[in-house]
Amino acid sequence: MPRGYNSVRAPRTSIARVSPSQSKVVELTRLRAGEIVAGVGGVLLLVFMFAFEWYGLSPKLARGQAGLPGATAWSGWQELPVVRWLLLVSAVSGILLAYFQATRAAPALPVALSVIVTVLGVLSTIALIVRVWIAPPALPAIGSLERLTGAYLGLLATLALACGGFASMRQEGGTDPAAVGEIETLTI
Repeated sequence: MPRGYNSVRAPRTSIARVSPSQSKVVELTRLRAGEIVAGVGGVLLLVFMFAFEWYGLSPKLARGQAGLPGATAWSGWQELPVVRWLLLVSAVSGILLAYFQATRAAPALPVALSVIVTVLGVLSTIALIVRVWIAPPALPAIGSLERLTGAYLGLLATLALACGGFASMRQEGGTDPAAVGEIETLTI
């Protein structure tokens, strides 16, 4: 008989087998405030980036363009050709943080993702502060474009990503020694 077998039992294994249906069970009770904020911020950033107008011509210039071909307002995806990729990765990572926290029993992946979401959220927030407040996009003949509601909502969503990732990271800490109080000792 091969090693590891006996006549009554199955082969010995040290790895527990889990069916694929058991490993992806979503438990919303595992989500904490940080993951909820990061996940909602990621979803909202995607919505704001694609569905809302971020930049546009001033109303006076837009009236002058009436009847002419071409857009008078642009979404964040259309107007931010470099920053859009950072925003997309940040939004997806925030959603993944919430998903993995709800589906994984082990904390390793959510902990790593909370650090990644925090860094991406901060970078996205800084990039949008520059593109929304400091140096908005401009057209050569017209000058700077007007900032519309979507740009400010996108900035708030990236701020939510950064804060949610940071809150998730802060909640991973151990027990506060001050909260434990005095440790009981035994004399022998």
